[in-house]
Amino acid sequence: MSNPLLIELRERCEAQMVLSVCNGCSECFIKCSAGVPATREEWETLQNHIAELSDEARDALKRVLAQPKEVDLGDGFTATLCRFLERDSKRCMVYSARPLVCRLMGHVEWLPCPIEKVPHVVATPNALALMQEYAKEERKTLEEWQQDSPFFE
Repeated sequence: MSNPLLIELRERCEAQMVLSVCNGCSECFIKCSAGVPATREEWETLQNHIAELSDEARDALKRVLAQPKEVDLGDGFTATLCRFLERDSKRCMVYSARPLVCRLMGHVEWLPCPIEKVPHVVATPNALALMQEYAKEERKTLEEWQQDSPFFE
């Protein structure tokens, strides 16, 4: 990110996160829905990540992108999962390059860990300041970015 204040706020928040509790856990997968916002820089990071994948990993990603993403939540409610979520393993195919909103999952007050595994959340004033600065950036959903610039042709 080229915005120095955004970088500083992100680093401040990330320093407060206990990410080790997320290793091997996929319990927040149901919150991984379509429509995730990303900045242009996050989109470019994601594109670079995908471009660097091995042929095998790219083929796996293509299979995941082709999976149906609708999930029945019961009582007539459905949700559309994130395009990068592998349905069977409940794992993110681009975890290391995921956007900020995904990185905050479970670590901020308004996106709590669904199994209460995260020992403490980022201080709300820091998280809010980060999101206010983030909101100043050009953002589109991952689906909108991909429509403008597909991964695979």
